[in-house]
Amino acid sequence: MEKKLRLSLYLKMLIGFITSFLIAELFSLPYSYTAGVIAILHSWYSRDTVVKTAVTRLISSLIGLAISALLFFVFGYTIVNLFIMVFTVLAVLYLVRLESGATIALVLIGQQWAERTTWAPLNALIIMIIGTVPALLLNLFTFKKSTILVNQQAKLDQEISTIFTYIEKNERYDFTQVNRILSDTKNSMQVALDNYRVANISAALYYMNVRGEQIKILERIIDTLSKLYPSPYKDKILAYLGMFNGRIGQENYAAELLIEHDTLLNHYRQLPLPKTRDEFEHRALLYAILSEIKQFLLIKIDYHNAFPTT
Repeated sequence: MEKKLRLSLYLKMLIGFITSFLIAELFSLPYSYTAGVIAILHSWYSRDTVVKTAVTRLISSLIGLAISALLFFVFGYTIVNLFIMVFTVLAVLYLVRLESGATIALVLIGQQWAERTTWAPLNALIIMIIGTVPALLLNLFTFKKSTILVNQQAKLDQEISTIFTYIEKNERYDFTQVNRILSDTKNSMQVALDNYRVANISAALYYMNVRGEQIKILERIIDTLSKLYPSPYKDKILAYLGMFNGRIGQENYAAELLIEHDTLLNHYRQLPLPKTRDEFEHRALLYAILSEIKQFLLIKIDYHNAFPTT
């Protein structure tokens, strides 16, 4: 998902720059390159942030150009007046809480300073509009914010579920894949946080932490299983772990799996005590695996207790 988002952003930046530049060139406007750069500045992953930021920058530019046009007209294009103008523009933007749009406002004022003509403020404003409109239109073509995290979390859950197929077959699993998906999910979360308000953000962060801890537990379980020789006891645990496949998701499968866990644990407790050192060590490792499984389930149950409506 992260790669798709980045590719989408790259294409929007490229197309936005070319489109805005060519439009400005078509009308023979000075500083057509600036129009392309403004389009890039307005490009982002989500349309939510772009619209809000574009409006802020547009209003900031209007304020800045109005102030600069007045001061340059009254006091002329002098360095002292330039400093006074910058001070005034920044102060006004700060007072009206639009300082985030100061950068583009000052860039456009720079065009006015370079041209030093009556029409310079209007030209700068047109460049701003030419750079803004294509970017806003391009940002209509973006990933739906509601699916970014949902899809990525579902992909992570599916991969964790796949791990249990390896466990049931008593095969080794390469955790590089699931850790990469976990990293992508965290990156998708960051993209979401950077671009729009995320519903149930605490639950989403908690959920990812749960999956991260569960992956570490599975690594330890598989490592321990690899040290065990074949036995009916081991086969019984492998069969139980096979029940986890298809039961990894947002739903509270952990509660019913914990009941099965306690049943299996009671079964082992009723077995005769081991008679040899090897059998004792074997059973001890199996018990350690059961403890890890219980922890795997309890942290998911804690999640549901903390967020019962998710």
